[in-house]
Amino acid sequence: MAGIPGRLRRFGVVPAAVCAAAGCGGGDAPPEERIEGQRAYAVSCGYCHDVPNGIGAALTPKVLAGYGTVGALDRYLRAAMPHEAPGSLSGAEYDAILQHLLDSRNLLPAGAGHDPPDSTRLQEPGRTPSG
Repeated sequence: MAGIPGRLRRFGVVPAAVCAAAGCGGGDAPPEERIEGQRAYAVSCGYCHDVPNGIGAALTPKVLAGYGTVGALDRYLRAAMPHEAPGSLSGAEYDAILQHLLDSRNLLPAGAGHDPPDSTRLQEPGRTPSG
């Protein structure tokens, strides 16, 4: 497992497997950006959130929609994640992970576009957002 970061070796997870388990794909992001977001998520998030008995909660649409807005979710990710080193990712990595979560969990209302304003309300797929 040479070349795999220590935290991934420690959990015995390779990024491709995590990405596959997370159901990567979908969304409106251009393919090259979606792939970058999938990779960043797999490497920096999936080893806690997408493994059986992981130390992080499953990042379901319901859980993520609970943050209310795109901006609130973004601020939380940047301030608190990854758990072992909050704020340690580059701005581009946080941007890619946020976009991956929005796209892969289908959290944006129809017509929100690829780069929605921070005030955009998150919605659980199949539910009408309140307010």
